[in-house]
Amino acid sequence: MLSFEELTEARRSLQTFCLLHVPSLLSLRSGNSFKLFSDDPSLKRSRRVRHLTTTATCLSSLLECPPRFWPTEFEVVDPLCGIFARRSLRRRWKSEGSAQIYCRCRALPLVIKFSEDFNPLIEKHLLRILAQIKKKPDRFGIGEADPDQDDKDWSPPNAFHTYWTLDILSELEKKFPSVYKRISKKLSLPIKREGMLSWTRQRLGYEISLHSEPKSSVLDTDQLAWSLAIFLRFDRDFHSDLAKQDFIKQALKCLFSTQNDVGAWPHYKPLFHYRDAGNAYCYVFETFAVLLQCALAERAETEVIQALFKPYCKNLMDLWRYADSTKIPLPTDDKVFGWSSGHRISNPGESESWATASVFQYTQALRRLVGIWCRQEALKNLSRPRKKLTPKEAAKEIASRGKTWGTRKTPVSKQLWTMFINPVRMHECTDKLEPDSQPIKEDHARSAILFGPPGTSKTTLVRSLANVIGWKYVELHASHFVAEGLALVQKTADKIFRQLSELDHTVVLFDEIDELVRERDIEKDAFGRFLTTSMLPKLAELWDARKILYFVATNHINYFDSAIVRSHRFDALILVSPPSFSAKIDELERLLSIKYALPGRHFETTEREVQGKLRELRNKEGKLLADEAQEKRVGEHKLDSEFMLAKLALLRWDELDELAFRLSAILKSRSPAPRKISSKLLEKALGKVGDSEWRKNKSYFDFLRDTRSERRDYQMINVPGRVEITRSPAKR
Repeated sequence: MLSFEELTEARRSLQTFCLLHVPSLLSLRSGNSFKLFSDDPSLKRSRRVRHLTTTATCLSSLLECPPRFWPTEFEVVDPLCGIFARRSLRRRWKSEGSAQIYCRCRALPLVIKFSEDFNPLIEKHLLRILAQIKKKPDRFGIGEADPDQDDKDWSPPNAFHTYWTLDILSELEKKFPSVYKRISKKLSLPIKREGMLSWTRQRLGYEISLHSEPKSSVLDTDQLAWSLAIFLRFDRDFHSDLAKQDFIKQALKCLFSTQNDVGAWPHYKPLFHYRDAGNAYCYVFETFAVLLQCALAERAETEVIQALFKPYCKNLMDLWRYADSTKIPLPTDDKVFGWSSGHRISNPGESESWATASVFQYTQALRRLVGIWCRQEALKNLSRPRKKLTPKEAAKEIASRGKTWGTRKTPVSKQLWTMFINPVRMHECTDKLEPDSQPIKEDHARSAILFGPPGTSKTTLVRSLANVIGWKYVELHASHFVAEGLALVQKTADKIFRQLSELDHTVVLFDEIDELVRERDIEKDAFGRFLTTSMLPKLAELWDARKILYFVATNHINYFDSAIVRSHRFDALILVSPPSFSAKIDELERLLSIKYALPGRHFETTEREVQGKLRELRNKEGKLLADEAQEKRVGEHKLDSEFMLAKLALLRWDELDELAFRLSAILKSRSPAPRKISSKLLEKALGKVGDSEWRKNKSYFDFLRDTRSERRDYQMINVPGRVEITRSPAKR
């Protein structure tokens, strides 16, 4: 199994290679079709659709190329697929003068997928494929078999044809469910489908037994691979069935046991014989493209398949290296490449469109899978198991914790929704099985510094944000950066950011990493240098990648230069104040009523009074600025009794219970217990609430200063309201 460093190196190589995908394939296009080979004189640019299986393979391959690897100068492929779906049905369905079943099996899935309406010709083509089963009821697998010929001339059934027939049924059921229901009843499709699956399981078991016998002369790894592909894609529930998982594990062991030293596989039995071109074999890259795509579908079994393939990552990379070593420069441009399957009698060694398409389809699937493995390894190193909230629970948590202090201030909850949650949820890049996607648009915020007094739920808010949008969550502390010693903090930071660069659809919180300064008695300028020279350039790379959201939570915004809030660094400085006045009063009244048996109590104190005391503190701070020594001395003192009402502003949520307890004791000491709680009573209770080292005069001075420190990049778009996503995930 490859190490994390080897995986990331492999990922970079595959990403670079995939940039050749679109220009290479489109250089082999002619009109609405694709050439059989690079120098194909038989195909001129025209509106007609020719070479159905070649064109279907090329279009399917282009559909596997995500936007990030699609050069802007090339047109999108969907309209071309629509043209193919409409016009191909008018053509004769043969390949190389024969192979009418192969032609239908391989091209019909794409036709169905891109047909706007159901064409009755689709049903006729399906009947042609299934006629062999009707004519020979004991034949459950599909092969090259002309129903108009004597069945003695038919090719044996094979897993390749059977896979694509099952793919046709799957696409038909998905695209035209009502039509499928009618045809299904008419042709007894559930029985035929189960018959094909039973035949496949039998064939897979047969091939496993042959491969388990050393040097068996009759094994066929092609049939093993395609039978396995059917099992992985169309069977169900093996994510919870250990016996099936062991079955797959043994099949993979046998599959890779026949890989040769150059990374490829030898030819096995031909599938059928072309009248004009000779024997038709399975092409190793088409085979493995389909196999790897089984690990990239959104279904319950996907993670199991990914895990079972992972030990063979080196083998899969060896196959790609074999492709890289056999590429052929195309005559149109020596910067694009093609491949030859080596199957053709004529034009041997010349680039073929379908073979080129298959190589890139395999490489794209491998790139995605390696990217997912890189992400998994990075998360394994960085994240810790935590209780996960449902999106509904997390939204409620943000609403509760995000009601922050300040009547004229936009609540933190609203800022998080409009700047981060809504933009992510409205963006259609939802495929988490595409690790190179960019789920954040260019004009959407992806970073912020959350600052404010301790205990104001900065960490909880970011965790809940991750749960609301359904992304992974990573939390990093100062201890992560000094894990190998303070002297190696730069080296450790490099390692951490290498892992972060492999993540996508992830929320990252750097939680109070400025504690490096406070706990180790380092000058805050030293942290500033660390931030500027080490972290900011790496954060800028994460910002440009548009794959993750990242936040810094701090109690010391004064350690950060305000200039960091600009493009490619942090999109906002957001003050996370203690809970709002109304939230605290509501909670205090609830606690007094339920926990301390004092129902019906009401506070006479207003938010305006508390804000007045805070303003008085601000005036006091201004007078102290002239004398730095006095400011520092007074800042270390606890809050004077004359400002005690201001203490309510900095009181944390978890301290409200203590305040309610102090209030209840005062109220019950009087007979009868007052029903109205005056400001004097509240001040007295606040004076009895314990003060930590965080709540001294300086804490109030810092809070007052912090209220003037918020900023944001106004180039980043806000999405007001609350976006609820009800549509299904976007299709690639």
